[in-house]
Amino acid sequence: MARVTTFKYTVTVSNPGSGNKYYIDGNLQQYVVLFPGCTYEFNQDDSSNATHPLRFSETSDGTHNSGSEYTTGVTTSGTPGSATAFTKIEVTTSTPIRLYYYCSSHSNMGGSVVMPESSDTGDTALQAGGESPATSNIDFIQISTTGNASKFGDLVVSAFDGINCVGGETRALFGGGAQPNGAGAYANTIMSISFKTKGNAADFGDLQQGKREPAPIGNKIRGIFAGGNNPSARINEIDLVILGSVGNAIDFGDLTQARAKGGGLSSPTRGCVGGGDTPSNSDVIDYITINTNGNATDFGDLTLARTWITGTSSSTRGLFGGGRTPTNQNIIDYITIGSTGNATDFGDLTTSRYSANGGSNNTRAVFMGGAPSNDVIDYVTIGSTGNATDFGDLTYTGTQGGGGNSNGHGGLQ
Repeated sequence: MARVTTFKYTVTVSNPGSGNKYYIDGNLQQYVVLFPGCTYEFNQDDSSNATHPLRFSETSDGTHNSGSEYTTGVTTSGTPGSATAFTKIEVTTSTPIRLYYYCSSHSNMGGSVVMPESSDTGDTALQAGGESPATSNIDFIQISTTGNASKFGDLVVSAFDGINCVGGETRALFGGGAQPNGAGAYANTIMSISFKTKGNAADFGDLQQGKREPAPIGNKIRGIFAGGNNPSARINEIDLVILGSVGNAIDFGDLTQARAKGGGLSSPTRGCVGGGDTPSNSDVIDYITINTNGNATDFGDLTLARTWITGTSSSTRGLFGGGRTPTNQNIIDYITIGSTGNATDFGDLTTSRYSANGGSNNTRAVFMGGAPSNDVIDYVTIGSTGNATDFGDLTYTGTQGGGGNSNGHGGLQ
């Protein structure tokens, strides 16, 4: 039997209480999965489609968000709301990993399209949670593009201040945290999401103790939460989980000093933690061998002692961006992960801020959100030096204390 290569979606338009939206096969702003080698027809015969032409863009909300219409392999027919009206797209291996469908006449109607056979390229970065106001939101971007973030799903628990995230090739883990401003119990919760399946987080297991503001490290096998603080003190313990399983964290070893709010980054073999507070500002950079349990070793120093720092990396070079002294900083430092020694100046972020989150696809690094409350996303090319460039905006501004990572960072190469 020949393989079916043309598939049809039925598009309707309705107002769920927040303005007109597209419904795909009856599902509000459905997240659509398309496969290379197939053609997809978005049928707009239904009368509700009148004045709502469906189009595609590489930017969320397309031309309403300073994007442009994507037309490669796309054909249209008829007038929406009338017989034979459709927008059709032929998907190939050259089709972008992620597109967005939108109404060319009206904003905020559409949703996302993903090509899953291309989604293992390690190009997704996540930003989740935050305290201002408390949120469970998870945003995502495609690192190799530019543009505004879209919503991915929600964490299991909201109101997490000091959550952080370790990322594998297929799964991201968010661990620890507390109620905003440290009120209430410190959490030992670890939550997981699948990069390939847009949606909400699920329970993974528990950290060794309730804590907030650990530094994230990891490779393809292991995820590590280093340091942090509990209600009474900074801690030096390093927690270890196996990314491909579910279950509680075990002890890996200790940092050279008890501290929280440091930045974590990785190569496939080595993880580094830079900066943080003890509670005094620290310039210390530690390193561990990820696949060998044990205590951390001194690597060198940052160019400036600071806390609430953001780490991200390629497989060879690590970046530490932003932070607080308590003056907000725009500094980006870099190190060569396989060596030891002091950090070197790389350039500056577009804005001075702290508590941002990082991600990379091994070529480009992004710095997402942070405080004072903002939705800014910056990017740099890791192998060069220079100042950051604006990437776009997150969907929300209360990102301080949130967590983030990517499925293409230097530890996964």
